Amino acid sequence: MSEKEAIKSLIKQGELYFKQSLLNQSKEAYQKALELIESDEKLPNREKLIQVIQGKIKVVEENLNELEAEPDQPELSEELQKLIQKRFAFSKNEETAAFEGAMALAKFGQYEQALEEFHKLLKKGVMPLVAAKNIITCMLTYASPDAAIAQYIQWTSQDVLSKPQLNQVRVYLKSLLEKKGMKAELPPVIKPKKGEEEEEEAVIDISSITMTIPEGPRKGETIELDVSFQMDNNISVVIAADQKDLLKSLKTGTRLTDIQCYSPIGFFNGSGMVLGRTQIQEGPKKGDYLLDIAIDAG
Repeated sequence: MSEKEAIKSLIKQGELYFKQSLLNQSKEAYQKALELIESDEKLPNREKLIQVIQGKIKVVEENLNELEAEPDQPELSEELQKLIQKRFAFSKNEETAAFEGAMALAKFGQYEQALEEFHKLLKKGVMPLVAAKNIITCMLTYASPDAAIAQYIQWTSQDVLSKPQLNQVRVYLKSLLEKKGMKAELPPVIKPKKGEEEEEEAVIDISSITMTIPEGPRKGETIELDVSFQMDNNISVVIAADQKDLLKSLKTGTRLTDIQCYSPIGFFNGSGMVLGRTQIQEGPKKGDYLLDIAIDAG
C-alpha cells in the first residue's frame, strides 16, 4: 500500500471510529494520518490536509471533553475496569491472563477499553494473531463491518502482523462478513517467499455452533448460536435476556454431548461443558448474556 493510500485508509478509519463513538481510537487514527502527512513535504495539498486533519482531531477532542464533563458516565470507572481484568484473569501465565482480562472487559460491554487492551497486546507482539482476531471480532460485534475492514486494510501497511498471519486474519474476516450476508473487497496479502516460515494456527476459529439441549425446559431442541469471542478452545455465545427457558437449560456445569462447530475451513463434531455466564452491562446487547463453553473436539 502506498503512503497516499495509507493516509486515506487512516482518515476513513478515524471517521468510522467517530461514527461508532470510539473516540480514542478515532483520535489515534487521525494522529497517525497527520504524522504521515507532516513527514512528507512533497505530498500534494499537504498544508490543506494538515488543517483538515487537525480540525477533525479538534472535534474528537471536544467530544471527549464533553464526555469527561458528564456526571453520569455509562462506562465503568477505570478502577472497576482494572478490577474486572484482575478478577476474570485466571491464568498464571501473564500474557494469557492479559488476554483473559481484555476479553472480560469486552464481555461486560466495555468494548472501547477492551479494544485498547487488545491493541496494546498486538503492538507488544504478544500472541499477535489472537489479538488481531479479537480486535476484528470486537469491531464486528460492537462497532461496524466497515470499521473491521478499515482496520484490516491498515494492518496490511504495517508490520505488526506477518504475511501468514495477515492471510489468516483476511480469511477470518471474510468468513465473518459472509456469514452476515456481506461481500467486501479485502486486499490480498502477497504470498510468503519460498522457504519463509508459515505460522500454523493451533486453534481452529469457530464462527458458530449448533447443539442439542440435553436437559431443562428445552431438552431435545437443536439451536444455532453465533460465536462472539474465542480464547483457545473456550468460546462465548450470546443468549438474549428474554430466553429465560434457554438459560435455565444451560446452567454452569451442563455437559453438552452433541455440538457441531463451524469454521471458515469446514465443520467438526465435538462436545463441551458450560463454564458460566456473564450479563452484558453496556453496549447494544446490554442485558443479554454471554455463555462461556469449553469445546472438546470429537
